[in-house]
Amino acid sequence: MDYTKNNLKIYRLEDLRQISKNTNHKICLDLGCGSRKKEGYIGVDIVDLEGVDIVCSIENGIPINNDCVDKIHSVYFFEHINNLIFLFQEIYRICKNGAIVKITVPYYSSINAFKDPTHKQFFTEETFRYFSKDKWYGSDYNFNINFKLLNIKYHYSRLIRKWYPEFIKRLMRRYFLNMVGAMTVELEVEK
Repeated sequence: MDYTKNNLKIYRLEDLRQISKNTNHKICLDLGCGSRKKEGYIGVDIVDLEGVDIVCSIENGIPINNDCVDKIHSVYFFEHINNLIFLFQEIYRICKNGAIVKITVPYYSSINAFKDPTHKQFFTEETFRYFSKDKWYGSDYNFNINFKLLNIKYHYSRLIRKWYPEFIKRLMRRYFLNMVGAMTVELEVEK
């Protein structure tokens, strides 16, 4: 089912199609995994590194069939994407209904968001509402996708994490810089 190329595991798309037909096996992708692929996941990256299973430019689309992915994991990758709308449309296309998408991105008011010259996107809590069917002031773009926001975990600086109650953290994260370095967002695909 897998092929080796320079000691890397390479999945053929036909193999992914067969896996997706088997209800006992879930397809879990780690997008932009680099050399730190999550265990049990299929690594997807543009660079052919150890741990990368599918080498492709996600900017041109994810080379996987519709409705076959159960989980997506990604850490510090989405901020490097030129067209975030296209990426979310591709994720929606390849995921099954109910699939879980868990991503970690730098928080918009953190130096982490701005220090890397390759970053192209910035993320707030509200960013993810644009990819849902929620009716609100930013809901009229008609991206034809729907992600339900399940959870947001904030990665606070050490002092904030230790000493302050949640309502103070909420105020500090909103009005001060570098209180939160990153956030992990968990979404569910709704088709």
